[in-house]
Amino acid sequence: MKVIDDNLGSIEKEYSATKAKLKKDIKELKAEYERKLEQLAKDKEEKWARDRKTFTD
Repeated sequence: MKVIDDNLGSIEKEYSATKAKLKKDIKELKAEYERKLEQLAKDKEEKWARDRKTFTD
């Protein structure tokens, strides 16, 4: 029974470490995705501003 408890403890420890790492990775990916979206939106707004200026001049 002790061997089973030790194995289960080891599995739970590994699970917790993996879960924490994946949460961190997902958080970083979401932040990177948000930064890219913001940059794309900014680039598009700048392009529209240039286009509007071109058409109004």
